[in-house]
Amino acid sequence: MPIKKITLISTCTYPSDQGIRTISSVLKKTGYDVKIVFMTLSEDYSRNYDKSELSPLKELCKNSLFIGINAFASTAERAEKIISYLKQTIPNIPIIYGGVHPTINPGDCIKHNNIICIGEAENAILDFARAIEKGKSIDKIKNLWLRKDNKIIKNPARNLIDNLDELPFLDFDIEDHFI
Repeated sequence: MPIKKITLISTCTYPSDQGIRTISSVLKKTGYDVKIVFMTLSEDYSRNYDKSELSPLKELCKNSLFIGINAFASTAERAEKIISYLKQTIPNIPIIYGGVHPTINPGDCIKHNNIICIGEAENAILDFARAIEKGKSIDKIKNLWLRKDNKIIKNPARNLIDNLDELPFLDFDIEDHFI
């Protein structure tokens, strides 16, 4: 049976991230078991995670189909630290880096992770999850930039979602959330 667990990690400070809650709802609606980890810190953006704050991620993320991490420009260094930690501790799980920062600065973000998502991710994340689950190529998925064989693949962005009523309600299911 294929792995259906997906772990999403938010680097946001208060208020909790609406984007990652939407992505979680979209994935859950399609049958995935999604866990959200809120890596909250103070709004002193000079502060970053220490080892004791990162170490629980190994257990929370193990056996995931993939890990998604989001960041704003203000929390990008925190996201990059998480990405680096996860690549070292569980290197066999794909990581996708998305959010506002990768959307406005994809050229920098692709230096820190092999897969980034630009723009709205609701449909891209479903295509990504299905491809990973089936062992298919992710090379042509719109909204994804990939670093592969010393090349950067820059797939175009999709059209914006016109009808927001198509999206499921935000995921506030506290049983699947970790802080």
